[in-house]
Amino acid sequence: MIPLNPDWRKGIIGASNFAEWAASRPEASFYDLWEEIIDPEWLVRLAKIGGATQQQVTLAVCAVARLCLHLVPEWENRPRIAIETAEAYTRESEGREQAIKARDVLCSHCEININNSNPHRDAIYAVSTASYSAIFFAFAHPHFFAAYAADTAYWVLQAGVESKVVCATLRKHLNFERPREKGLTVWQRLAKREEE
Repeated sequence: MIPLNPDWRKGIIGASNFAEWAASRPEASFYDLWEEIIDPEWLVRLAKIGGATQQQVTLAVCAVARLCLHLVPEWENRPRIAIETAEAYTRESEGREQAIKARDVLCSHCEININNSNPHRDAIYAVSTASYSAIFFAFAHPHFFAAYAADTAYWVLQAGVESKVVCATLRKHLNFERPREKGLTVWQRLAKREEE
């Protein structure tokens, strides 16, 4: 569970469509916005503002990129290897050199396969941007990390995965703590969640 940043509203700045939409809803809680957003790129932004760590967002973005792996030809295993390598690094089960390995796997793949005529281009971009977000996480470049995390959502959509599927995957992997409801027993809270 991700503890909610109490100052999350202060993180919504700028003149973007996302910032304008959030500002138009001053009465909405973080959880209202979290459930209402249908744009995966906005959801990634809100997750960061809400207090999700780069590690948590990177793993969620890798899960989103996995939604495209079935679109890559069976014989081409480099995108899968790149995602697995990025995940292994991000979980800190491997050393920093794993992030470099993910980058090298992707670079060799991109040189050969990414061009405008490749029918799998969007799926490959989705996988590559997810892996690059892990790489920038590894090298502590938060600006580039955030850009690549949002780009992953964009390319997954371009590859034909439905927005609601992408958002559901992000919500599943980025689970924010909800405040306890006062006056209800544990059993009542559980029953209420089941009804929802």
